[in-house]
Amino acid sequence: MNNNWKDAWVIFKRDIRLDRLYLIWNVIFMVYLAVAISVFTDSSGKAGVFMNPMADFMLLTLLPVTGFYFSRRSFSYIKEDSYTRMLQYYRTLPIQLITILRGRFIQLFTAMLFNGIVFYPALYLFTGIAGDGPLGHIDELLALALTWSGYALLINGIFIYFEFLSEGRRYFWIGSLVMLIAGAMAFLVHWLDGSMLAFTLEQSRRYSLLSPSMWGSLVLGGASLAIFSKITLSKLGRRDLI
Repeated sequence: MNNNWKDAWVIFKRDIRLDRLYLIWNVIFMVYLAVAISVFTDSSGKAGVFMNPMADFMLLTLLPVTGFYFSRRSFSYIKEDSYTRMLQYYRTLPIQLITILRGRFIQLFTAMLFNGIVFYPALYLFTGIAGDGPLGHIDELLALALTWSGYALLINGIFIYFEFLSEGRRYFWIGSLVMLIAGAMAFLVHWLDGSMLAFTLEQSRRYSLLSPSMWGSLVLGGASLAIFSKITLSKLGRRDLI
């Protein structure tokens, strides 16, 4: 591990240490999200007309939050432009820009792991997809989790770009637009008589860890993260933080 990654771990551990009590909010929100989605699903496939699009809507709009830890910074980014202030602080230190970005990568992947360990088992239980439902084995649950994690990576690549390159209010409106587009996609799929949740459940049940949708999602998500991160790094050094 080179010095950039070591320094990135130092940044990550510092942030976690300062905001460790906020991790409780992550657990609460992940359980809440699983319960909320369960209201709009029916593992027997008999959900009403209004159910499927709402389950997809919640997954598409809220699941990217699994890439975040709740913290004082994330709660105050609109009012205090906390992400810009963070970059101002790090720019005064003798660390490279790639180190700051790698610290964000560590935060992203550890947050997805931490939140995923809470969210997906809760979803597994509350929606009734365990046991005799569409998912009966842990490897199938893992396939479902990885499928949607690929989507979370795709959206978080966009979020990281605007988090590092925009002031707080603009970041909020861009994030809202991304979520609005994702929500519109959920209702478009339903209008075409489909359900993204039902499709990924069926793919995970049928193919398990060989699911084409899982691997396709991970490839697209990884590509999005790589592309947006490269663009972010190239522009970050030129950003005026004053």
